[in-house]
Amino acid sequence: MPGSERELATVVLPTPVGSVGVTASARGLHRVTLPAHGAPAPGAGSPAAAAVVSDAARQLEQYLDGSRTSFELELDWNGVHERHRRVLELLVTSAPFGRTITYGELGRLAGEPDPREVGSMMARNPLPLVVPCHRVVASDGLGGYGGGIELKRRLLELEGVLPPQLPLAS
Repeated sequence: MPGSERELATVVLPTPVGSVGVTASARGLHRVTLPAHGAPAPGAGSPAAAAVVSDAARQLEQYLDGSRTSFELELDWNGVHERHRRVLELLVTSAPFGRTITYGELGRLAGEPDPREVGSMMARNPLPLVVPCHRVVASDGLGGYGGGIELKRRLLELEGVLPPQLPLAS
């Protein structure tokens, strides 16, 4: 059956931000699991899915070590509602590496007038990091992040959007 669990390949990457799960089908990257959500079970999947997951894992490692600023991956949007997908795809083009966009700005671009609905869509993003919901911020600060606010801060620091946090004085 197309899209069945047997066809999905999953690897777990040890990264500077914690264990990141990467799941792909033969069609493309299907899910990225952030450390706050626990590591998925690894699985070999089909040979085509294994090739996609290997490439996605390599690109994610490069992003997290600071040597990649964009992704060149096919995405498997299976299971993502069309309206949600449209907003996520708009995010990719509207907030490139090193830039942020507010929930309200993204909502206006997407024709979604309620910034809270945009926030809800970001919280349900199945492809964080690749579809950079960490770049969506509140008009008065960082806003929330499904991977935790500290991870959002670290990712924005990596991209040069925020200065590194200074250690607290003792």
